[in-house]
Amino acid sequence: MQGSNKFLFGIVFGIVLLVIVAFSMVLLRPEPTYQDDSTPDGAAHNYLLALQQGDYERVYQYLPTAYKYPVDADDLADDVRQNSWLFETGGDHTLAIDSVDQKSQNDATITVRKTTFYTDGLWGSHEDSHTFTMELTREGGEWKVNDADLYWSNCWGVNREYWCR
Repeated sequence: MQGSNKFLFGIVFGIVLLVIVAFSMVLLRPEPTYQDDSTPDGAAHNYLLALQQGDYERVYQYLPTAYKYPVDADDLADDVRQNSWLFETGGDHTLAIDSVDQKSQNDATITVRKTTFYTDGLWGSHEDSHTFTMELTREGGEWKVNDADLYWSNCWGVNREYWCR
């Protein structure tokens, strides 16, 4: 082989190797899993993961039982579909628990960091990161989400005929 052919072969081999490594990293990335929800951050994580996975039965279990609306998981699923901008179930983003402020034995505020990734063509990409809070209350030994800045409907917990819909 001539020197220039070896150089070209080396470049092509390097590119192929990089592509294989990139695909391997994407395909072998572990799937998110549910956590122990006996802690407020575990319950918040599970609530958000269930929303992302469309498991509305599980999401509904994290709402306080005193809430008169939504009446069941089907109502909740309808809300998520009709107000998709509030729940951002699509898109390229990550959610991570940033901090836990347990105000008392039965009340906690969770700060969640949401990072959204954007691709602006072949060479450009950037990310945007911001935080939001979730309020949780312990009810019957289980942590329930009773309010959140994102991934939440302000209609939940109020009488449906009052002002929602």
